[in-house]
Amino acid sequence: MAIPFGVLCSQLFFIPIYLALPSVSGPPRWWPPHGNIKVKCPYEKVDFSWFQETVNPYPGLYQPICGNNLITYDNPCILCVVSMKSRGKIRFLHDGQC
Repeated sequence: MAIPFGVLCSQLFFIPIYLALPSVSGPPRWWPPHGNIKVKCPYEKVDFSWFQETVNPYPGLYQPICGNNLITYDNPCILCVVSMKSRGKIRFLHDGQC
């Protein structure tokens, strides 16, 4: 049975993130502090500024979260990817829509 291409791409994309999580130093930064899904984003260690695409590893998950750029993201995973693309300039601001 073949693995759908989108699932394979999202798995390959997040393997470096999973490997970088243990090496992130400092206090834990789980986004958001409330909600069903929480993400510890390694934006300080993983540089995805070269990545120009948009990715949603959990397309069925809708848990709105606001970034400090005042854009509402569908879930914390998308905000984490955007944060790594901006090298940590875009971060969690608050739960819910902006």
